Amino acid sequence: MPASSSIRRRYYLAIFVLAAATLSYQVLITRFFSVMLYYHFAFAAISLAMLGLTRGAIEVFNKPDRYATERVPVEFAWHAAWFALTGVGAMVVFLCVPLVVPEPFIPSALAITTFAFVAPFTESGVCITLLLTRLPYGGGKLYAADLSGAAVGCLGVIFVLLMIDPVSATLWIGTFSAAVGWLVARGGGDARSLRLSGTVAACLAAAAVLHTGLAASGRSHLGVFWAKGTEQTGTLFERWNTYSRVRVTPMGESTPQGWGYAHKQDTKIEQNYLDIDADASTVITRFDGDLGKVAYLKNDVINAAYLVQRPDTVAVVGVGGGRDILSALTLGAKRIFGIEINPAIFEVLTDKFAAFAGHIHQYPGVSLVNAEARSYINHASDRYDLVQISLIDTWAATAAGGLTLTENRLYTVEAWGDFYRALNPGGMLSVSRWYNPQMHRGEFYRLVAIAATALQNRGVPAAELAQHVIAVNVGSIVTVITRPDAFSAADWQSARDRLSAQGFKILLGPDVQFDDTTSTLLKGQGDAAFFRSLPENVAPSTDDNPFFFYTARLGTFMSAPFTTNNNSAVMITLLLVLGALVACGYYIVVPFIGLAKRMPLPVLTPPVLYFSAIGMGFMLVEISQMQRLMVFLGHPVYGLGVVLFTILLFGGIGSTTVGAQAARPGAVIARVAALLTTLTVAGLLTPLVATWARGETTEIRIVVSVLLLAPPAFCMGMMFPLGLGIWRRHADLLPFFWSANGITSMLASALGMALSIELGIAATYMLGIGFYVLCAGMILTGWRSAQRADAPARAPDSRPAFGPGKTASPLPVAREPA
Repeated sequence: MPASSSIRRRYYLAIFVLAAATLSYQVLITRFFSVMLYYHFAFAAISLAMLGLTRGAIEVFNKPDRYATERVPVEFAWHAAWFALTGVGAMVVFLCVPLVVPEPFIPSALAITTFAFVAPFTESGVCITLLLTRLPYGGGKLYAADLSGAAVGCLGVIFVLLMIDPVSATLWIGTFSAAVGWLVARGGGDARSLRLSGTVAACLAAAAVLHTGLAASGRSHLGVFWAKGTEQTGTLFERWNTYSRVRVTPMGESTPQGWGYAHKQDTKIEQNYLDIDADASTVITRFDGDLGKVAYLKNDVINAAYLVQRPDTVAVVGVGGGRDILSALTLGAKRIFGIEINPAIFEVLTDKFAAFAGHIHQYPGVSLVNAEARSYINHASDRYDLVQISLIDTWAATAAGGLTLTENRLYTVEAWGDFYRALNPGGMLSVSRWYNPQMHRGEFYRLVAIAATALQNRGVPAAELAQHVIAVNVGSIVTVITRPDAFSAADWQSARDRLSAQGFKILLGPDVQFDDTTSTLLKGQGDAAFFRSLPENVAPSTDDNPFFFYTARLGTFMSAPFTTNNNSAVMITLLLVLGALVACGYYIVVPFIGLAKRMPLPVLTPPVLYFSAIGMGFMLVEISQMQRLMVFLGHPVYGLGVVLFTILLFGGIGSTTVGAQAARPGAVIARVAALLTTLTVAGLLTPLVATWARGETTEIRIVVSVLLLAPPAFCMGMMFPLGLGIWRRHADLLPFFWSANGITSMLASALGMALSIELGIAATYMLGIGFYVLCAGMILTGWRSAQRADAPARAPDSRPAFGPGKTASPLPVAREPA
């Protein structure tokens, strides 16, 4: 086998492994940021990754002599080793340094954290840019290996976190990255880089084996010592997965924890504290089978529906520590279905602390299932007298946290329609949320708005909406109870007496009005103009705009940028957009101005706009489809494991069809036409198919999602190598084009989220298509510019300048060492 052939295969393996390692590391950062900072900082992970990759590309562009073709093996090995070292180093420091920072120094601390985590991505960016831009152009095969590696990385990390802890996973990522650098360095003839990469790989492998063993055996190992400013001590149980980090600590015997007790609780009971990403929490109650000991649960306002009418069959959405299951048993339910999406929480209740919780999952009439509630209820044959959703908000960024912002599939008009269809005649839907009459009414108003719209969709006349809605309050909790069948006067009067006797404050009822806003909503008069007139955005959230928690308007952030509660996440998003715009100016505009002094603008502008538009278009389409289909599939983790994997994998397959001679005009036009057609068809079909298949099993919905995603992903994957073929004459500028693609991807990741919240997911998707239309225009412009520039030197029948017949300024052929 010739030496050059062997080395070429090493490059394919190298870019595959580095891409997989880079995306896996980014996913792990989302999990660490969510636990140790807050979930909305996890959204910044993709921005850090794209910023680092862009810095790496600019490094290659600015130092052409150091990163010449003949030095690719040496430099790749060197930077791969440093990617491993800086990635592990940043994670270890982040874990060990107490995150207790005085308020004046928070911006500085965040800046240091940003720099620390951008560094490894910069090293990875150098490696990937070297292989994509400094080797002989051979079509899209190297780019296919890059996308395929990223696809394997995003899917593989899901399964890895089911088996080992994230610190061990980080060590293994570093091991494989340094090892593939050593493999490439073997053909580079440089002993120093070979020793460095080999030593780093061996040391990290030893550390990974040791740490994996310690973590698996439960012995002391490197983990989270501080989270959200609190020292993490007294841990009884800890489990990481792609959903969250779940931890159990002892509370001992204490006053029963509750959300909204109408009366002071004097009894004491033993409880354990269960937290999710060191933030959202609930309790596991010691239960010995005596329901009299947990009778205090009747006083909690989240259980008000049981006083309205006694349900026999109950579906509890979000089992948590089992508190709502105990409530249903105490209040007389005969059949109880507990639906819990997080397998770690399910494990806590049914295995690790099953005895402590009294094996309630085995209690007569109780059935617990590990599933996503909406899809489970849609395809199950059971019907319920009550569906209860109590404060379902984990504030945990999942493995897909870099591309999502807690879209919630439970609080949408379509979701409530699904729940209504699953009710028996006279059945109720009970939803409890946070509430403060002076400061935090937004979620309450939005619940009422969703109820009004969903009920009207069920055929309830606008004039009768008030006969279907009850709202009660204690302290900081409001419970909204709705049902498709109207409450009769007799039903309401007896329910009202019981609610008042229990000490619950009645906010809404068939003969109770709260304020002008809720009155307007319950008269069916909540049109677009009405919602625009309100200080907060409380329009009903839908599957196209499932951002239930975010009610602040953009103008609010201009006057009061550091708003509290949930909307602070939107502020982080807007800051990321601003930071990305600044980065685009630095990494695109500044180099462009310098290049424009020595190149004609008609020659320089089309490729820069083309590669920038690819970055924007690809990311906007990817994010919007992920947001839309994760609602369809049931959880952000599926967005990562299905949507992102499919887009990357089929994008890689598509790029392999772009050979070195693929820039013929007819072929280019055909590829662009196929791209725009498949994108348009997928955009039109996705909401229709999602509605049609919402009741199917998860497996069927995954297949449907793949079929929707694969054709446009295949075509999108062709565009980057196609651009390399069209503008391959500018060999020295290819790293700059790659950096423009990367930094605009960073901008699109943040901008896409902001646009989805403000305008809806469908509008964001259409904007992504618009950028691909711009790509088509740049191809045509670049083609004409090249023809004019080469006209004097070209025979009348010669091919277009960007086609295979072009010989001027060829990309240098790599002299691959043996």
